[in-house]
Amino acid sequence: MPVVTEDGFHNDTAIRFFPIDGDLPKKGHLAVDLPNDADADSISQQFERIDMIRIPFPSAADGRGFSLARQLRQLGFQGRLRAHGHVISDQFRYALECGFDEVEISKELSDRQPESQWQDQRATGYRAKLSGRAIRREDDSVFHVSVTDVTHYTEDLFSFSTNRPDALRFNAGEFVMLGLEREHRVFRAYSIASASWSDQLEFYSIKVPNGALTSQLKWVKPGDDILIKKKTTGSLVIEALQPGSRLFLHATGTGFAPFASLIQEPALYEQFDQVILTHTCRYNDEMIYSQQKVAAVLNNDFIGGIAREKLQFHVTSTRSPQSSSARITDQIESGQLFDSLKLVPPDPESDRVMVCGSKAVNQDVFTLYKNLGFNQGSLSRPASFIWERAFVD
Repeated sequence: MPVVTEDGFHNDTAIRFFPIDGDLPKKGHLAVDLPNDADADSISQQFERIDMIRIPFPSAADGRGFSLARQLRQLGFQGRLRAHGHVISDQFRYALECGFDEVEISKELSDRQPESQWQDQRATGYRAKLSGRAIRREDDSVFHVSVTDVTHYTEDLFSFSTNRPDALRFNAGEFVMLGLEREHRVFRAYSIASASWSDQLEFYSIKVPNGALTSQLKWVKPGDDILIKKKTTGSLVIEALQPGSRLFLHATGTGFAPFASLIQEPALYEQFDQVILTHTCRYNDEMIYSQQKVAAVLNNDFIGGIAREKLQFHVTSTRSPQSSSARITDQIESGQLFDSLKLVPPDPESDRVMVCGSKAVNQDVFTLYKNLGFNQGSLSRPASFIWERAFVD
């Protein structure tokens, strides 16, 4: 198995790892496997015997190993720390910052992400990317917020949360302009994925290659500063729709973010008898975030009861192995979507629609619904269909 260090790729040597909770040799120095949910304090008395600790990462979305590595270093462990499993090149610098010395990866990942890609992350420096900011400027038009949590779901998708300024108010479905403090500030529109009543702000992002903002934003970690412009806006608010019986929410990719906020809004369920949320992506792992968010809503003490009665969630992937699902536009046009959900086709007299995806998907979905008699609405003139026009690049 290839092992990645700051010096590059190396072949894994024949190191025997013993399970920390198994029968350990009575004498000699050890290399041990430590579960990512282990209590670091419980093994601190054995540090003198342990030369190396390997910590598993069962998925790219599981960050417990990073926290455990920090704890081990804080407790004084001086040996080698190895991350093992689903750690991608974008997380390499963060792994080093947390105290890891190396990452053991699969042959498949080393082929997909060659040594130069890992070295690029190392050479640029995770901390250097974030510490290269200019002196913090006072600006009445922005809030300075602190990152509280970051989760990477795939090589291209991640979410992050920040504290919420007391003065920031928004409606579920709106977006805000995010930026980083640099010599030249760059801002991009991001839909707020958290509830309007939450004390945290959450965002869901794609890592755009060479993107003006996301190429830097993907490096954020807890404690880093982010700029948020004070004005929120957006089209995907329920006030832009006429009252109706059913609400269809169609999302593709990271377009799920505004709907993550909307489905946590009590007013949504007061206004509609049924909410049908669809999320279509290329691959199954690109829907991890949406599935986790919906599950959290259904189990939430505040909103879960009414959500379980009214919310219907449907996910489809178009390129996963054995996937037979079509693009959302094809599912709507053919009626496959409504047949699979056992729903009568949409009726512009009683049903309402929101869509958030790429510009092309939004336009194609609107054309399909327009042909069914739906009209585009806005805050000044509510109607039966709305879509978002802001995008991250």
